[in-house]
Formats: sequence, C-alpha cells, structure tokens
Amino acid sequence: MALAAAGLVAAAARRAGALDSGGAVAATLVGASVLRFAGWGPAFVLVFFFASASALSALPGKRGRSRRGARQVIANGSVAAVAAVLQGASGWADLAFLGAVAAAAADTWGTEIGVRLGKRPRSIVTFRPQPPGTSGAISVPGTLAALAGALAVAAAGVWLVGGPAGAVALAGLAGSLIDSLLGAGPQAAYRCPTCGAQPEVARHAGCPERARRLAGLPGLDNDVVNLLATAGGALIAVVLDSVL
Repeated sequence: MALAAAGLVAAAARRAGALDSGGAVAATLVGASVLRFAGWGPAFVLVFFFASASALSALPGKRGRSRRGARQVIANGSVAAVAAVLQGASGWADLAFLGAVAAAAADTWGTEIGVRLGKRPRSIVTFRPQPPGTSGAISVPGTLAALAGALAVAAAGVWLVGGPAGAVALAGLAGSLIDSLLGAGPQAAYRCPTCGAQPEVARHAGCPERARRLAGLPGLDNDVVNLLATAGGALIAVVLDSVL
C-alpha cells in the first residue's frame, strides 16, 4: 500500500513535469519508506514540502524549469527517510525527520524566492555582491523565504506529527545556512567546455558533456551539499529539543 500510494504521487509529479523518470522512482522509494515506517502524518509533511517546492519552481521569473532527478530527490529526502525507518527504534526519530524536511524546505524556498526577488545577493562569507543564483549567496528576500519555509514545515509538523515547533523551525533555518556556507566555501564549482554553462553539478540538463571542476572539493557538488544540510537540520533539531 505504501509503495502504491507513493508511486501514485510520484507519477502525478512526473506527469506535471516536476520529476523525471529517475526522480519518480527515487521519490516512490523515499515516500514509501516514510509512509510505511512513520505513518500518514510524516508522509503528508513530506508531500507538503515537495508540493510547495514544485509550486515555487514553477513561478515566473526564472529561466526554465528543470525536472528533479534521482540524485536531487535522494539529496533532499534520504535523511528524512532514514529517520522515518528508525522511528520505532528511537524517540528522537520524529524530530530528526522534521528537522531534515524543514532544512530542505528552507533551502528550496530561499533559493526559489531569492533568485526571483533578491536583486543584490551577497556571499554569506565575504558579503561581496554575487550574481543571482550563485551558490553561497544570500539576500534579504531569500533569507525571509527560508525562514518561512522552515516555519511552514514546523507548523505542519506540529499539526500532523507533534513536537516542538520552535526547535524544528530553527533547525530548518540553520540547515539552509549550512547549505549557504558550504556553497560559498568548499562546494565544487563547474564550467562546461561545450555549452559554457556553470552548473552546480557535473552532469547538467540540456548538454551531454560533463562540466569540469574549476574549484572546490571533488565530489562536493550541490546535491551532496543539500544532503549535508538536511542531515545538519535533523541533528540540530534533536540538539535544540534537548537544550530548549
């Protein structure tokens, strides 16, 4: 039943253009894991995050809309799925789940709104102006949107799962800041020798050629950074709950 329900949601997302085939398979596995081991409440929180992220990415003001692939889905959802699987074995699993989803939502909302409304983003490390969409660049609209995304997941989590909304919201915002710090620092920067694009991952949409790494750590692309940010959100939520 969990696989069927998650598969229907993933198929609808693929039909709507939010996922490619690999992304639909990955989303089915992540969603089925959450539903099977954590129940309907956490599953609805995950669907809320994905639906809001897809809706924001479809807003005007950004060039094109790329379908999310398997790596992107795994990067944003695997920590939450692991926390869901561990629910029966640990009392902090629900909180870790919400922290991971809040971090993913904060990062996605901040990116989508920041690219559209943040006219003069600045590096979170040097505070120098950066082009919109640059990894590690933040703006006031983007930061406020990140906070809104974290608060939205916290509110949904309190309603559907339970738990401290403040810890979840703060963990989500902290996770998005971890993403920005890694993006401005050790995250790999790429340039494609064929199309001239500067993607955040080596394999990029619309071009068969792999982009070459110009700077940053090998393998630390945007997907890995997203994974680390959600893991940070999960850990911070658990720590804050024990402290606050």
